[in-house]
Amino acid sequence: MRAMVCWLTVCCLAVATANGEIRVEFAMDRDPETIAPKAIMIFPENVLSLWLNALARPEAEMQRMAAETIAEAHAFDLPDIQKAKPALTKIVSAEASHSAARFAAARALIVLDAKEAASVLFEAAQRHGSDLRQLVEPALAKWKFEPARKIWRKRLTTPDTRQRDLILAIRSARESGDAECVETLLAIAHDPLRPVAARFEAARAVGSLTDSGLEEEALRFGNKASVSIFDRLCEVALLDRHRTDAAQATLLQLAQDAEPSVAAAALVSLNANDPSLVVPIAEQAMRNDDSNVRRQGVITFVARPTPERVVVLARMLDDLHSGLRATVRESLFRLSQTAQLDTSIREGTSAVLASGSWRGQEQAALLLAALDHKPAAGRLVELLESPRDEVLISAAWGLRKLAVPESLPAILDKAFRQTEFRKKAEPRPSLDLQVGLLFEALGLMKHAPAEELLRRYIPKDMTMGLQSRTAAIWALGHLHAGQPDEELAKLLFERLTDPSLFPPELESVRTMSVVSMARMKTRTQAEPTQNFLFGKGPPETMNLKIRWALQEMTGEKFPDLKPAIVTRSGWFLEPVEVKSSERK
Repeated sequence: MRAMVCWLTVCCLAVATANGEIRVEFAMDRDPETIAPKAIMIFPENVLSLWLNALARPEAEMQRMAAETIAEAHAFDLPDIQKAKPALTKIVSAEASHSAARFAAARALIVLDAKEAASVLFEAAQRHGSDLRQLVEPALAKWKFEPARKIWRKRLTTPDTRQRDLILAIRSARESGDAECVETLLAIAHDPLRPVAARFEAARAVGSLTDSGLEEEALRFGNKASVSIFDRLCEVALLDRHRTDAAQATLLQLAQDAEPSVAAAALVSLNANDPSLVVPIAEQAMRNDDSNVRRQGVITFVARPTPERVVVLARMLDDLHSGLRATVRESLFRLSQTAQLDTSIREGTSAVLASGSWRGQEQAALLLAALDHKPAAGRLVELLESPRDEVLISAAWGLRKLAVPESLPAILDKAFRQTEFRKKAEPRPSLDLQVGLLFEALGLMKHAPAEELLRRYIPKDMTMGLQSRTAAIWALGHLHAGQPDEELAKLLFERLTDPSLFPPELESVRTMSVVSMARMKTRTQAEPTQNFLFGKGPPETMNLKIRWALQEMTGEKFPDLKPAIVTRSGWFLEPVEVKSSERK
């Protein structure tokens, strides 16, 4: 049954997932906008030569570690790594090689996509045990290595083939597209004396290799006196690629099965063929207790949206499964770009926002803010009082995104009350995030009455929170943008130059102090700031935001930054750097 579970898991996860377009983030992280040149990754000089020498050593452990390292380094585009293929091939083929070294070398060849070594890998897999076969043969099947097919066919017809090797042969035949095995695989699928896992793998393979003519074979599973879950899953597997009316009717019936694993598998097949087939039962699927079944109903309506269907989808923003909620949110955001759907999406999502469920409130707040749906601001103000961290943070972020001036008094009031609360009790981490987002809203909308509260966050008091203090200073820069306030600039300069080490000033506070001084075009603190920062080093070594601020202050254009050179180290074997004094 484990094979069936694995198959169902793959099917149910093989759907479009949320890409994270809508997420809570701080504006100050992107303002000012600074982009560092992409770092250049290099390897220690001559490191590949060391690994090749290690492969040539007689010690099995040295060979194993070198082969594993080569496989890992391939993901980082190590130049000339293909030169390792001959040495790896030699280890695989040598009769005297240790099994661990041979296995690691074979895996490295597969990672390097060494199709030219297929025959060596094949021979080694037949001689050196089941573990090596389990590693090598899936790669041979992917490469469609013809000589291996004879071995797989023989295993399929040999009664005493061990289950592990039998399932490997079935999967390999399927992956390699060996349609000549269909009759043999069908016989295995129907054989009650065979292991259940092997029978199910055989049904899957037949369904993958054949796209017509299996309706009667499927009925053999469905027309029994007692049809088990296994039988129904085999029906789905056999008809997976079939497009006849009879096949689709069977799958549609199975899609409404009381067993979620059967229903989900049938829905996956139907959606892959034509989501329109699922439309009549999509809402029913979205009410299922199983999240995999519900997900397939969502996929159907996303693929075939109408104004009525997107309202149903909006209700799924309150789904119990967090991943499914995110998928619905991102799907509705994309669908809203279609004019005839936009109004319905906003109305349906607003209804969810007005509900009493925290899950729906959180997702609806994110979505409506991303859609710039300003009528939601009033409800978001109410949700600033939510007992759920997820909601109060998404509401604060949403209010900042919507930037509705009428919400400013409520935003300031909430930020003030949270400030008073944090002085009286140990606050939750969410309070710091919420207040930081509210401060950003006050700064971006230039709400002058907030200045007194924002200034309370300038002194070094760690109980006031990292995000809150940083956002307060950033917001003050926006309040005074282009309008110097020398008293404020002096306070910010003190934060920049604070000498205390117990505790040290937060680096983000130092950075935003410089940014805000630059943004407000300070005069009296400009030269001291420049002298202090240039005394720390050249612009090439500075924080990107501080570098931006200095250019604003001085009017000077600094040379473009060069990409950082990052040496990827930590390999099991690397060149030793010899100091000049040691050379002498």
